[in-house]
Amino acid sequence: MLVLNEKNEKAVGLACEFLRAGKVISFPTDTIYAFAVEASNSKAVEDLYKIKNRDEKKPIAIFVRDLDAAKKIFVFDEKAEEIANKFLPGALTLILETRSEASYLLAPNLNKNQDKSLGFRIVDSFFVSELFKKFSGILAVTSANLSGEKSATSSDEIKNNFPHLDLLIEGELFYKSASTVAKIANNEVTILRSGPINL
Repeated sequence: MLVLNEKNEKAVGLACEFLRAGKVISFPTDTIYAFAVEASNSKAVEDLYKIKNRDEKKPIAIFVRDLDAAKKIFVFDEKAEEIANKFLPGALTLILETRSEASYLLAPNLNKNQDKSLGFRIVDSFFVSELFKKFSGILAVTSANLSGEKSATSSDEIKNNFPHLDLLIEGELFYKSASTVAKIANNEVTILRSGPINL
C-alpha cells in the first residue's frame, strides 16, 4: 500500500494515475474516508464491490465535480434544484433519476436499480476539490469499510483492515460521520439517512 498525505504535492497526480489504471483508492472526504474508482470502468467497479463485500444489486453512489456535471447525468426537478443550490457542495447525498442519454458515462454494473435512481455527492473537502481539478471523470464511491460495518474515520482503520489497497491518501475529516441521504422524486423529499445536513 502506498500512503501519502493529502497535502503532498504528488498525492493528486498519483491518485489520478491509479484511478485511470482501474485501481481502487481511498481518501478523506468532508465526512468519512472513501473508496473510489473511475465510474466508467466496469472492472474497477466490480473490484470496488469485491473489496467492500457489497451486494451487487445495491447501487454505488458517484462523486461529480460540480452541479453542472451533475445536471448532465441527473434529472433535476424544482425541489432538487432548490436543495442542490442551497446545500451543495456539502455533506449531502442526493438520489435522483439518471438521464438515459447519460448512461454511457457510467459502468452498467454501477446501478442495477429498476427506477434508474442513483446517489451523487459534490464534496466540500480539500483533497476531493484538488482531485477534480486534474481528474476530468466521474468517481464511483463508497465508504471505506466492509458492508455493514462502521465507516472508517481514520487512516489507521484502512491500513489495518485493507492492507492490500493500492493507494491511501491521509487527511482531515470535518464531520467524521456519514452524509445525509435524501431521495427526491416528483418534488417530494424522502430522508433515507440522517446526517450533518438537516433538510
